[in-house]
Amino acid sequence: MIQYLSLDEVLTIHERLIEHFGGPPGIRDLGLLESALFRPRTGYYQDIAEMAAALFESLIINHPFVDGKKRVAFFSTDVFLRLNGWKCVVEADAAHRFIIGWLERGECDYAHLLPWLQASIQKA
Repeated sequence: MIQYLSLDEVLTIHERLIEHFGGPPGIRDLGLLESALFRPRTGYYQDIAEMAAALFESLIINHPFVDGKKRVAFFSTDVFLRLNGWKCVVEADAAHRFIIGWLERGECDYAHLLPWLQASIQKA
């Protein structure tokens, strides 16, 4: 059975990331955060990589936080994967370069994210 992140867990992730890396705290839109967290649960996605990509993309494009959306998306996706027996095996610098490039090229969508994520995770 798939374990999904709760709203409280993602809020805690955001809070800790802001404390560690800095930036203004706060939620911009709670409804958009809830929507992002619900998306992997819809039954549309066939496997853990697809669910993780849906979560990651939604946390970015929904922009639910005042600051830290990329960090929250990456760390929340990593926690989601770990809860379900998977892990991200890409180096932090490589992940950062991919995410920044993905956004700068305007490729911030599920179709561009999924292949990278599939190649970047493995069973724990």
